[in-house]
Amino acid sequence: MNLIEPLLRGAGIAMVALLFLVIAARGGWRLRADLLLMLTCVAAYLACSSPARLCGTEPGALPLVLAALAFPFVFWRLASVVLEDDRHIPWLAWTGAAVMVTCGLLAGLDYLPVPQHWRPVFSGLNKVVAIGFLGSAGVRAWCSREGDLIDARRRLRWVVVGALGFYSLAVIMVEIYLQRAAPPPWLDLLNISLIDLTLLVNAVLLLDMRPQAQEALFKPAAVSGKTPEAQPLPAAVDADAVLIDRLAILMRDQHLYRDPELSVKSLALALEVPEYVLRRLILARLGHRHFATFVNDYRLQEVTARMADPALNRRPILTLALEAGFGSIGPFNRFFRERHGMTPSEFRERCMAASANLPMPSPG
Repeated sequence: MNLIEPLLRGAGIAMVALLFLVIAARGGWRLRADLLLMLTCVAAYLACSSPARLCGTEPGALPLVLAALAFPFVFWRLASVVLEDDRHIPWLAWTGAAVMVTCGLLAGLDYLPVPQHWRPVFSGLNKVVAIGFLGSAGVRAWCSREGDLIDARRRLRWVVVGALGFYSLAVIMVEIYLQRAAPPPWLDLLNISLIDLTLLVNAVLLLDMRPQAQEALFKPAAVSGKTPEAQPLPAAVDADAVLIDRLAILMRDQHLYRDPELSVKSLALALEVPEYVLRRLILARLGHRHFATFVNDYRLQEVTARMADPALNRRPILTLALEAGFGSIGPFNRFFRERHGMTPSEFRERCMAASANLPMPSPG
């Protein structure tokens, strides 16, 4: 048992290194940065969870401790990028990550001058925030499942987030039960074996044996801002041409996008086609990876047009956003900044300034 345990840890770290090398050989570091960061955290956990507890007693191991403690936050971040193409990190997430890591350091580093009776408190806070990140990733995976237009990604979300997140939660629950006591040798061996198995499965899934899975997860999201009428089709022989025209009428003329509860299912019913046809149409012909970005493009066009109208310059931006179908001001502000590179207030000020500087028409 004493020999098997370090061998399994070494095998897990070796698999992480192999994944790094393969990704480096293929390129794409920027697009896969979140996956690489999560793999780093897993390798750090394998090193720091050793019964020898060298990471807790050696100051030189601090980078490994930081990486291991950051895993729940990095996992939540990976779920946001992979499942929703959302690279925005709110201030609350940064604050939670700082609290989680700081409390983990105060609870786990033996060389810090922390009273022993405070260490369980810091450990408890660390675990609570970690559970929050893992739970949030699971909730996002569930809530965004219908709007995901990529079939492979909808299936993979339960592997990437469901299985990994559930197992991570189970590990935290065991750590809470054990508190600062060392786990039994058999439990530690089981934990490392399952982590190694998970790394092996993901290596097979994301690399050579399933290249389409990697493409689905890490292909960059298109920031097109295009609507159906903005992409001309070759000719009437295109079987999708009629559907795209009907979709444009529903969205542009009947303003279905103003419904905050609009979904793939309800729009497919209005278009009188199966859901899979609508998903394929929006993904393959209109270039949107998620239903929300497709609908929000219409909403944003309406809001920007109304903000540029001098007759509506006193109408609150929040009111305009809600009337266009946005559920709240936060998602609207983020989506607006992504598309226009400025805040809605800045955009309106520029429009009003441009309107005020227009030359007066000549008489006659």
